[in-house]
Amino acid sequence: MAYKQVAGTSNEAFRDEWVTSSLSRLRALHEAPSLLDVGAGSSPYRAKALELGFTYRSHDFSAYVPEQSAPGLQSVTWDYAPHQYVCDILDIPQEASADLVLCTEVLEHVPDPVRAFQKMAELVRPGGQLVVSVPFLSLMHQSPFWFQSGLSPFWFEYWAAKTNLVVDELTVQGDYADLMSQEVSRLLAFKPHIKGLSRVGGNLAKKLRGRLSADVLQSGAFGTLFIGSLPQ
Repeated sequence: MAYKQVAGTSNEAFRDEWVTSSLSRLRALHEAPSLLDVGAGSSPYRAKALELGFTYRSHDFSAYVPEQSAPGLQSVTWDYAPHQYVCDILDIPQEASADLVLCTEVLEHVPDPVRAFQKMAELVRPGGQLVVSVPFLSLMHQSPFWFQSGLSPFWFEYWAAKTNLVVDELTVQGDYADLMSQEVSRLLAFKPHIKGLSRVGGNLAKKLRGRLSADVLQSGAFGTLFIGSLPQ
C-alpha cells in the first residue's frame, strides 16, 4: 500500500486531530468496543475514548523521571495517570487484548520496536485495529528512554505484513520544509536573537516548499501515522 504525505501541517495539533478522528471513525466498526492505550503516559486520549463509548484500559512502564534523566530534551514535569497495566510493553498480559490498540509517540522510546509492534499486534482482537503514531525524525528526548529517532512508512509496511495486519492507512505527516521550519522555530525559542534567523518567521516552510524538489521535500517529515486491521 502506497503511503500518502500530508504537507503544510502543524506537528502535535495535526497528530492529535488525526488520533481523535481515527477513534471516532473506528468506533463505528464495533459494538461496545474496548480500547487498550499502550504507553499511555498521562492518558491524553482517555476522555475522548470514554466519550465515544470505548471501554478504556491503559498501560505504561511508568519509569521516566525528568529529574533523574540523561542529556537531551526533557519534560519539565511528567505526571503518569493511573494505569491498569504497569510493566514493560512486552509483558502486557493477553487478557489486556482489545478491539482497538492505541500507541502514540511510544515506539521511539522502546529498545526493540519490532518486538513491541509484534506484541501490540498480538493484543488486537480479530476484526480489530492497531493505531500507531511515531516520529519520522526526532531529537533526543526523555532519555535514557530514547532509542531511535523515528520510523519510516516502509518500516510499518514491512512489519505489518509480518504480523498479519492489513494496512488500512499509512500517512507521513509533514515534509522537509515543515520539519525545518519547526526546528528553526525551536532554535529561536532556545536562543531568540540569532542574527538573520529571527527575520525568517513563520514563512520558512512556504519559502522552502517553493524552491526545493519533490525528492528533497519527501525526505523529511514530522511523523508516521499507521492503522492496521487484524482480519476476522
